[in-house]
Amino acid sequence: MTADVSAIVVSYADPIAAAATARTLLEQSAPPLELLVVDNGAELHGSDVAWPEGVRVLAPEGNVGYVRACNRAAAEARGRWLLFLNPDAPADPDCLARLRAAAEEEPDVAVVGAQVLLPGGERVNAGENPVHLTGLCWSGRFEQPREQGPPRDVLAVSGAALMIRADVFAALGGFEPGYFMYHDDVDVCWRARLAGWRVRFVPEATVVHDYAFEKGTGKWFWLERNRAWTVLSNYGAGTLLLLAPLLLATELAVLALALRGGWAREKLRAWWALARGLPALLRWRRRVQALRRVSDAELVALMTARFDTPLLDAPAARRAGPLLDAYRAAVLSALRRAARAR
Repeated sequence: MTADVSAIVVSYADPIAAAATARTLLEQSAPPLELLVVDNGAELHGSDVAWPEGVRVLAPEGNVGYVRACNRAAAEARGRWLLFLNPDAPADPDCLARLRAAAEEEPDVAVVGAQVLLPGGERVNAGENPVHLTGLCWSGRFEQPREQGPPRDVLAVSGAALMIRADVFAALGGFEPGYFMYHDDVDVCWRARLAGWRVRFVPEATVVHDYAFEKGTGKWFWLERNRAWTVLSNYGAGTLLLLAPLLLATELAVLALALRGGWAREKLRAWWALARGLPALLRWRRRVQALRRVSDAELVALMTARFDTPLLDAPAARRAGPLLDAYRAAVLSALRRAARAR
């Protein structure tokens, strides 16, 4: 038994799939200390779901969102480590043991993530996920053959199967509660790295995710609102100033994509939500920056300037790759000079 891991699954629309995923955790070669299921959809399907024996079910009043559900379960968990697993991502029998082994390799490792595979288990959904200078993040190695190899340090891993030290999660403030869903994994990995902790990707720990990107235009509101919130709270003031031209150009480019894709209303709602939430954003930013132990130069060195993913249909952005690389190099040089001057 992995006696210090609390596993957490959030269920909503498909409790049957969530129950099946929960069973894969109980059947691990090294099962968790406890398994908590937050049933956000209890009011939709009632209380007659056949959850596996031994599962502790938390049922909030209504759908509180993925992020708040995770934070609630984390507050009640007893384990030293917290494993967050998507309800449609059943885990390989050795997944938890491999994550736990990688987590113990060094004392400053705080986050470990599994390789997320597409149905069939031969192609990649996500894993080591690239983070762009603008805060955009996408599924790393999407649809490429599954990866083999030892654990390695990265900037961000997929939230579909993410394990984090409970004390670090609490110190960071958990997932940002206003996110509801989406981008929470990028943000918590980024904040952990800022606070001086290491994030590791574990290719040999695998889950299979029933993945589909298109889930309606409403998804874009949360993706864009949360991306901007992450950028504005995690970067230092000097870095935001250096990146301002790129960030503004990206906002206009995304708006153009939104107009073409039929979700411009969601993009405008994201801007309005940021403006309306500015006092809360500034409070959260102060908390994030107070925990900073690592310079932006170290993290920008791990980021990408190119939009290199089949998930984004933006030929113009891909053609601008060399220019974006040069911009990143200039920003990185300025940040390194500033870090040395301190």
